Amino acid sequence: MEIALHDSTLRIGQVAVSSCVLGLLLACAPLHNADSTDKVLAATPVPERDIKVAMQALAGATILETDRYIPRVPLHTCGARPLQVGSNDLSGELAKAIYAAQAYHEKAQGVGLIILQNGSIVHEDYTDPATAASQTESASMMKSVLGLLTGIAIEKGAIGSIDDRIGKYLAEWQDDPRGDITIRQLLTMSTGLGKSDFVRILMSSDISAAALESVLTGEPGNEFAYNNAVSQLLGTLVDRQVRTIGYDDFRDFLQRELWCPLGNDEAALWFDREGGSPRYYAGLQANLSDWARIGELIRNDGMVGSKRVVPMEWIAQMKIPSQANAQYGLHLWLGGAWSEQRAYAAGNPVTVPQSAPFAAEDVVFFDGFGGQRVYVAPSIGLTIARTGYTNLSYDDAIIVNLLSNAMSSE
Repeated sequence: MEIALHDSTLRIGQVAVSSCVLGLLLACAPLHNADSTDKVLAATPVPERDIKVAMQALAGATILETDRYIPRVPLHTCGARPLQVGSNDLSGELAKAIYAAQAYHEKAQGVGLIILQNGSIVHEDYTDPATAASQTESASMMKSVLGLLTGIAIEKGAIGSIDDRIGKYLAEWQDDPRGDITIRQLLTMSTGLGKSDFVRILMSSDISAAALESVLTGEPGNEFAYNNAVSQLLGTLVDRQVRTIGYDDFRDFLQRELWCPLGNDEAALWFDREGGSPRYYAGLQANLSDWARIGELIRNDGMVGSKRVVPMEWIAQMKIPSQANAQYGLHLWLGGAWSEQRAYAAGNPVTVPQSAPFAAEDVVFFDGFGGQRVYVAPSIGLTIARTGYTNLSYDDAIIVNLLSNAMSSE
């Protein structure tokens, strides 16, 4: 296997895969318990897939070519809610900061940028051929959406506690040492599970089954290791549990409990196969306004207008640094601790540059590989949604600090 980062492609054997896919590879009521999963587990045998052929079909795909990420299963809108638009007559330090932020965004191969101050858009821009309606492949930003949904599932009684052992819910691991991993350890990427077969986690026709093959190699809770298989396990658990309280599946739960209450637009999930499961770690394809509304949900502590969507206590828990990594909470990146090169895991060659600490200490953010981001700084009323072509030199500090410094000086 050869990873050629200079041209943003991955080569496995003789198959070249886009850098968008490379990011997915590297990032890698009564309670329903494991005894009652028989119906969930009894399913039609999953057809085998030629993974090499599947990867060839995605070769060269960009974040804008969502029609190549198949099968795509729709998330329907219940009526898109327009974001409030602020004054276009900006001047002073904020206007200068927005100009500089846009210039860096373009230099870093940006496709779309939305900046909100206290809930109102102060800047929105798209690079041709992208438009405000464009759905993009958002990579691991899906993980933070999964974190939000886990809190909703706990609040609704589908899951007992964040500190429950996962063997209580995953029948396959009920009597297995891996079953002693807790939901909290899944959320904080500190499971003790070793590296998964990342090609199968990306392209298998049954990704959840591939994730369940993960091997325990360390003590849970000790070491941070960002791993797509971990999010797949968490999503599988959430999917099984919400079915027990009346939802059709994870997609139905996402649509009814988050997508529609937010007022988000039509979107899609990238499934592993027809009738299969979403990639719970990636593959939520939405427009930039949808991501901005999710950021605003966090800025407003789980509220959308006067409606409570996510428990305030859960938003607060998501922001607490984990024992294994002060830069990571519950499937949410935290800006309070700083390093010039943010690591995904020990030994992972890909790191994320951040040239300076965040100027606002309460920054939290969603990280999608190569520059897909939602940043939120509640103390200064700042929300940023940004997407772009994969760029491994994208610097987390620049846009956020330009805007933070300007807004703090107002």
